[in-house]
Amino acid sequence: MKRNKRVNLSKAIAIALLLNPLFATAPAMAADANAAFIAPTVWNTPLNKIAQVACHNCYQKQYVGVFKSVFESVRTIEVDFWDQQDAVSGGSAKHWFVRHDAGTLFQSGNDNNCTGDGSGKNDLAACLNDIKAWSDANAGHFPITVILDKKQGWSKASSQRTPADLDELVGNIFGNALFTPADLANYVGSSKALQTDIAGKTWPTPNVLAGKILLVLNHTENQRLSEYAEARGANAKIFISPVTNGQNDINGTVSGMSAQASAWVAMNNMSNGDKAWAVQTNAAGHLGRVYGDDGVSFTQHIGEQIHLSAYYDFASNKDGNGYRIRPF
Repeated sequence: MKRNKRVNLSKAIAIALLLNPLFATAPAMAADANAAFIAPTVWNTPLNKIAQVACHNCYQKQYVGVFKSVFESVRTIEVDFWDQQDAVSGGSAKHWFVRHDAGTLFQSGNDNNCTGDGSGKNDLAACLNDIKAWSDANAGHFPITVILDKKQGWSKASSQRTPADLDELVGNIFGNALFTPADLANYVGSSKALQTDIAGKTWPTPNVLAGKILLVLNHTENQRLSEYAEARGANAKIFISPVTNGQNDINGTVSGMSAQASAWVAMNNMSNGDKAWAVQTNAAGHLGRVYGDDGVSFTQHIGEQIHLSAYYDFASNKDGNGYRIRPF
């Protein structure tokens, strides 16, 4: 009788795992099994033990001709987005523009290599749909991390460009393909503060996250990230990654953020001048991104325990074995 109970319990656990959306893409590596720039050993390595070359501003035409072609080289990409069409014109409800600079009059507000280029339709939704289309066409791919660099603050509720509106947009596009902060909290068993509860634990492996999309929100002002996390809490679709230049930005109340928002931090964003904090970021179980360090090799970044190395010339940066994604 006891043996039957154990058998039934084992079956129940197996069924629960199969029904869990996080494990829905279990047949991993289908698309990336032969990707020469991905080390084969990463698939069973926790995500926070993996170093990646990431693109910096690869939505710009000067770096990539067609946005989706970036996936020939990397799995971490970046998109800058704005609320307003240009330096003078306003915006519209549930809509954001993609470009690098503030913009000039009489333009569409978009200047990028996403679908719709030249017609003014290559907005944030178009860029994200490009990512989703590639993901759908390449089932079981190494998880994609999308750095969303917000260039302005949040609108008032009536303008409908709030944290909830952004989550609505990304949720409608990516659906269950998203791996969210709450998913990570559930995975590591965090009930109160993901920021510190993740220390000493590991993220899921790419085998578990195959086909998934991780969205990461950056801003030059941590206060804007705080506003997002406070508004969305456990319902957030996007990870927050604060500007990091001190220990509190890793495992305390982050500069410019509330304690409530800081509790959701599991990623950290560093300029090249602050990259020494990558070691502490790694020790805390977080993922650390460094940008502006283009003169330093990927191999050196690996030694500096940097998870995401953002390069403009991302296609040329590899380790000694030709990998852009590999374990530390």
